[in-house]
Amino acid sequence: MNLRNSKPVTYLYVTDRAASERAARRFAGLHRLLSHKYYVDELYGATAIAGTFAAARRLWTFDRRAVDGAVNGTGWVTVISAWLSGLTDRTVVDGLVNLVGWIVRESSHAFRRLQTGLVQNYALLMLFGIFAFVSIYLFVR
Repeated sequence: MNLRNSKPVTYLYVTDRAASERAARRFAGLHRLLSHKYYVDELYGATAIAGTFAAARRLWTFDRRAVDGAVNGTGWVTVISAWLSGLTDRTVVDGLVNLVGWIVRESSHAFRRLQTGLVQNYALLMLFGIFAFVSIYLFVR
């Protein structure tokens, strides 16, 4: 068959398959370059894809160690400070409130005897108080 009368691609791959194999052997380097599409996929895989995977692994390691470590550390600090806050609230704050209540309850026994409800007793106590202030004033002066 004459190459000038038919398309070269049809001749090489349909009509005479042996011709394509001969051409591949004769131009092995060019055939390999074209078969691998100028090695664009290999170059892209070796640079962009491999670089992206390497960066992703490093970022995942950073996230696992630094970011998750900071978050987990903050969580533990919060748990421990909440436990200390609860302990302080139960012992110090509640203890002081209960102490004030106990002092008021115990001192109320003495003040109950003073509060009789009789106006004469209250007037007598006020007179003693005025006498005490005047006495202190005169002695200090």
